[in-house]
Amino acid sequence: MSKQYETVIGLEVHVELATNTKIFCGCSTEFGGAPNTHTCPVCTGMPGSLPVLNKQVVEYAVAVGLATNCSITQNCKFDRKNYFYPDLPKAYQITQFDHPICTGGYITVTGGKDIRINHIHIEEDAGKLVHDDYEGISMADYNRCGVPLIEIVTEPDFRSIEEVQDFVEKLALRLKYAGVCDAKMEQGSMRVDVNISIMPVGSTEFGTRAELKNLNSLKAIGRAIEYEINRQAEILDNGGTVIQETRRYNDNHGDTKALRSKEDAHDYRYFPEPDIPPVFLSDEEIEDIRKSMPEMPQDRFVRYTEKYGLPTDDANLIISSKEFSDFYDESVKINPDYKQISNLMLVELNRNLNDSEKTISDVTFSPADLAELVKMSTDGVVSKNAAKDILKIMFNNGGKPIDIAKENGFIMDNDTSGLEEIIDKIIAENADSVESYKNGNQKIFGFLMGQVVRTAGKGANPKLAKDLLTEKLK
Repeated sequence: MSKQYETVIGLEVHVELATNTKIFCGCSTEFGGAPNTHTCPVCTGMPGSLPVLNKQVVEYAVAVGLATNCSITQNCKFDRKNYFYPDLPKAYQITQFDHPICTGGYITVTGGKDIRINHIHIEEDAGKLVHDDYEGISMADYNRCGVPLIEIVTEPDFRSIEEVQDFVEKLALRLKYAGVCDAKMEQGSMRVDVNISIMPVGSTEFGTRAELKNLNSLKAIGRAIEYEINRQAEILDNGGTVIQETRRYNDNHGDTKALRSKEDAHDYRYFPEPDIPPVFLSDEEIEDIRKSMPEMPQDRFVRYTEKYGLPTDDANLIISSKEFSDFYDESVKINPDYKQISNLMLVELNRNLNDSEKTISDVTFSPADLAELVKMSTDGVVSKNAAKDILKIMFNNGGKPIDIAKENGFIMDNDTSGLEEIIDKIIAENADSVESYKNGNQKIFGFLMGQVVRTAGKGANPKLAKDLLTEKLK
């Protein structure tokens, strides 16, 4: 790149809503069915069939709008977007054009920058084309036709790959928390189109954009944007002109290829959908949806850091899974030892989950059990090391922490006489080490303390042992 360019990016994020049935008919939305088995005359556009709007689709769209700080359009309508492609049997798509259900939202990315959301609209998905290069044929699977979608359209506020990836991560998390989509990009339930252009540094006029379609991972998004920046820069450096077009990213080759020229709104001949009446949402209906929503991850982050005093990294790790965050919240309701519960979950519980390739949903003990275990540790009933062992037993076999502690001899013994005998023996058996410590070698204390702990067993009180050993070494 001989010149310096600034990148300008906007996103169109297609989100598949997790309803059981399609947007305008009763066909299943289940992923992975045999081709053309989840279809009917309505979703395949047979003559004489009439669409009926799925109420839950509207409720889910409103929930996403609220989760992304949008204004909700109380009187919206549907439109027909006319184009022909083999995966669209009606030759038009029912969508929203000039009265989308949500407008004017934003998501704050790392660093404090607000990425503005222009609007969110509801639409139906098209089918899927399956290309058999060996046979030289293409086949159409219409199972996906009519699956409910929302499209989240941002302003061209992104200036880096990192901002785009962070936005997509934060959006996906909010969708999961709201319960409207699993956001599994690899399965197509969330697909990202990237509109990208470059302009000389210092310019105020945007360059000609290209649209990269259906990127299905954060890694693919990063690679596609990087390739496209370099492609457009090379064209401009050589005196050429970037063409407005839709391009497809090939993850195997790491490049983009032209699909078709990029259409503008007038090319689709939008007109109001005649078979679906306008949708009116009352203040009460919107408020009911708001009240039904769980606390969003960004709000939990503020609570964890400002009220609970957790480090930002710990808070981000906890909110990265709604189920994990819910487990944490239930635990601290019972025992408000925010930091110790966080530590035990993020380190020991996560270690057990990773080793067993399980998720928090697979855990058989309750948040109350975890809260009790932390209290036992902080109250000196068991040591912190013993608490780790108890957690592992709870994870593998279940059981109550106090019962496990008693059965395995983890209850700390606060009797000093027994400890004193052990310490006296250790000191007598390690006279050279004791002499070295008294001559200034502080590292020896750790060695001697280790000997005491191993001899005393897991039921020993480590603080008491440390205090006694320190006293006897004077």
